[in-house]
Amino acid sequence: MVKKNKALFLDRDGVINKMFYNTKLGTVDTPLSSSQVEFIPGIFEFLKTAKKRGYLLILISSQPGIGIKKLSKKNFLKIKKKISETLKRKSVQFDREYYCLHHPFATIKKYRTNCNCRKPGTALIDKAIKDLDIEVKKSWLVGDGIFDIMAGAKVGIKTILLANVNEAEYLRVLEERLRGIKPDHLVKNLKEAEKILCQD
Repeated sequence: MVKKNKALFLDRDGVINKMFYNTKLGTVDTPLSSSQVEFIPGIFEFLKTAKKRGYLLILISSQPGIGIKKLSKKNFLKIKKKISETLKRKSVQFDREYYCLHHPFATIKKYRTNCNCRKPGTALIDKAIKDLDIEVKKSWLVGDGIFDIMAGAKVGIKTILLANVNEAEYLRVLEERLRGIKPDHLVKNLKEAEKILCQD
């Protein structure tokens, strides 16, 4: 019997890189340029540990900024390149990256749709599972938002919610909407998530 792969699915913004705080507007958002990319403390060590333990590293990210004209395609690619090149310099890389560029209210028509690849939809995760022959029960998903956790739960992947004050509050308020869905683990930082992987 052919042994299937195990994978670590990762959200991008809030897990790989920090959210960007705009001091002029007083808002927190995803990076809109490569100069705004700052990595989450411990991310390189976390990814290296996962690799050493035999996990494929798969990025699953909803990036509607292009469709709603908040982010140019050029800057999207520059951000993607900066993350990829930085990881390479740190001797670790994603095995595969999947992005959803859709949004139900996108101003660019080709991106305006209620798709199943935008989390909590699971189309991108399902595609990765098929593409890379992944064993769901042996895999993990790490995210910083409720939609990450909902998507992982739908597929049957074990989930880790990286502490985010706003999202933690949403988990409480939206308990009825989540219908009992909760992360398998709630951690304060990636060091705690690393320990979970090492114990699995």
